[in-house]
Amino acid sequence: MSALVLLTAAGCADGGSGPTAARAAAPGASGVVSGPPWYDEVAPARAAGTVGAGRSACQLPITFSVPARWVAEPVDDGSAMTLGGSRLRCEVDAKPAGNVGFLRVWAAEEGTLDVRASLEDFLAEHGRVSEIEYRHVRRGPLDLVEATYLQRNELSGGPNRQRALAAQTPGGAILLTFGGMDTGEFEAMFPAYQLATSTVRATTR
Repeated sequence: MSALVLLTAAGCADGGSGPTAARAAAPGASGVVSGPPWYDEVAPARAAGTVGAGRSACQLPITFSVPARWVAEPVDDGSAMTLGGSRLRCEVDAKPAGNVGFLRVWAAEEGTLDVRASLEDFLAEHGRVSEIEYRHVRRGPLDLVEATYLQRNELSGGPNRQRALAAQTPGGAILLTFGGMDTGEFEAMFPAYQLATSTVRATTR
């Protein structure tokens, strides 16, 4: 598993309740919540490309940076999975970079403005999810809602750490989800998630 690299800045925590347990994280004096479940101390990976606009494979209401060899593929509307009213729009695959996991972008139904509700609905339908925690974070110009949670692995039966982020765009709520084959893969790939969330912006047309 890749070593976790220290970072000096992160978002603030906020309380709330969700479809399952949803306690607020408790940041230290610096505002950083170290270690599980938030991993705020992990530094972002180096950017090597942008997903969401321009020449990206996925044209999205948001843009974000990804590391080298993470490959974005659009999801055909006719076969796209839908969870909690949000439809899968794009998958960014880590396999070419040597890990097993994805960043995925989901679009809520057009006009959906409540990003917290969109995230709660998504996780409620996701299934096998426990230990959900929510917080409000600031990433660049955007105020976002972020969730950390465990999902039971269908093969091993063990818990698998996952993350999700919800952003508001002019067309409605957009979700960015992240996870790997297991928690070890999740931690190894986490710098890529930190990169994506620290660079997420609404797409300008």
